[in-house]
Amino acid sequence: MSPPAPTPASALWHRTPALSGCLSDPRIAAAFDDTATVRGLHADGIEGVLHEPADRSRVVLGLHNPSATEAHVNLSTLLPERADCTWRFLSGSMRTSDAADGMYVHLDGAGTAWLTAAS
Repeated sequence: MSPPAPTPASALWHRTPALSGCLSDPRIAAAFDDTATVRGLHADGIEGVLHEPADRSRVVLGLHNPSATEAHVNLSTLLPERADCTWRFLSGSMRTSDAADGMYVHLDGAGTAWLTAAS
């Protein structure tokens, strides 16, 4: 399977997150350099952007709720190829809930959160 084609950064809702110093971690920073694959995601009213470094060792996922009311998304549905990953919170505001079909991320109205997972 070939890697997904990059999405132009100008087409995405977010370009670089405010990660409270997380970008100083080389593994996270690699997901935002010029060789990274960036792809837009949409599910259940939530917009997302997935950054993956060229070595595919880690992903950084940004989620944004454009609605004025709370919304949630199942990470296993949004990224089935990452269903077995353990996600780690980086920044933003969210809560999670576990269900039989996977982990849900809940975002307040206009909320944004950034997560990361290793491959």
